[in-house]
Amino acid sequence: MRYIAIFLLLANIGYFSWVRYSAQRITAPVPNTPRLLFNSGLTLISEYELQSAAQPALTCFTIQSFSTIDDASSLIAEMGEAIFSSNVRLSGDPLSSQYRVFIPPASSRGIATIILDGLREGLIAAEMEMESDLITRGMLENGITLGVFSQQGDAQAARNGVQQLGYAPEIEEIPRSTGAIQVQLQVLERYVLENPAWLDLVASRLNLTITENVCETIAQGSQFP
Repeated sequence: MRYIAIFLLLANIGYFSWVRYSAQRITAPVPNTPRLLFNSGLTLISEYELQSAAQPALTCFTIQSFSTIDDASSLIAEMGEAIFSSNVRLSGDPLSSQYRVFIPPASSRGIATIILDGLREGLIAAEMEMESDLITRGMLENGITLGVFSQQGDAQAARNGVQQLGYAPEIEEIPRSTGAIQVQLQVLERYVLENPAWLDLVASRLNLTITENVCETIAQGSQFP
């Protein structure tokens, strides 16, 4: 009996130790921190409408059949603040550039005429044969053209010759292509609809072809990398 009592005592001690030390500790679950959504580049229609309401209403055009890039740039300059954005581009295949030599515009037509007269006298005295004419319209109005050259070296030679007479001519590269010269415009809608200057501007250039375009769509290609 004594051994049985000792055995039962040891068994109880072992069981008590197993229950106390081998059971796993129970802890309260910790909630996960919510992750931020990835920026997928997509815009909800409701978000787009809110963004559009904050932007000025625009009308977009492609205008072409310009005879020169100067004419295209002049149209943009005349429209001034009515333009939200603009871009001059050449359609078709690229051709070799030409190079224009010119004296930058003077502050008035009278001063430009005085400069031109002095230049012509200098050319005659230096026995230099070179085109020299007053530019009467466009972005270089009241400047003096010294010729347009197909080779950059010829343009540089003309510029250097005029520099020796005390003037400061510049060279402008004129890109060319097999297609039309185009102007792409985003114009403030209220200007087109309410300001008669737009109609007057278009009516004075009957040779131009004007096409209205869709400015943008809800889903742009750039939103999908």
